[in-house]
Amino acid sequence: MLKKLTKHRFFLNFFANLVFLSLWIVKNTSNWRGINEEVIEEELKNKKSVLVLIWHNQLMGSTFSWKFKPKLRPIATSHRDGQLSILVQKKFGLDPLLREKNKPSSLIKNISQASKNGDCIYITPDAPHGPRYEINTNIYKLALKYEMKIVILSFKTNKFFKLNNWDKLKIPLPFSKGIYLWGKEIIDPKKFSNEENFNTKLIFELNTNKKMINEYI
Repeated sequence: MLKKLTKHRFFLNFFANLVFLSLWIVKNTSNWRGINEEVIEEELKNKKSVLVLIWHNQLMGSTFSWKFKPKLRPIATSHRDGQLSILVQKKFGLDPLLREKNKPSSLIKNISQASKNGDCIYITPDAPHGPRYEINTNIYKLALKYEMKIVILSFKTNKFFKLNNWDKLKIPLPFSKGIYLWGKEIIDPKKFSNEENFNTKLIFELNTNKKMINEYI
């Protein structure tokens, strides 16, 4: 029933407003703490775009984690869930880049322009359909092509409920304690000889960060 309703623009906007309101309440009733923010602040002094990576099941609530000067451009898909995500992200002041299955060159063109503008790109590397905690996006070639370094981000609240979907998406609840944990290491793709080693490093850092965040909750 829900899938049928979201095919219609009116209901899609209605659900987007509902999600935005829910997240706004979470944001404004919870206590937030950013860890290792100085790492990304120092990197951004170079005035170059970076790629921010976070696992898909942590993305709820991380839409309002960005407090830095460059514009953050999340990559979103054109399927139904992606359209809902785009509407919500725009309400939080973000400017998503659309990934369309039949128009891959369009996304590349937009990323190219975003990097020229000094914008930062936000990617969930196991999206849109998994497998969970595996990289299915060609981040290596993208980072090399546009000379962007990688920043790792994890997000968690002490109060949440978990969806029974492919990635066990965690929905933060109001009156929570929330943590944004930035990775201590900025990852340079130029230091890796191949994509396999690069992806192994990304998965290790993302999973390490995911475990470390529990120390702060």
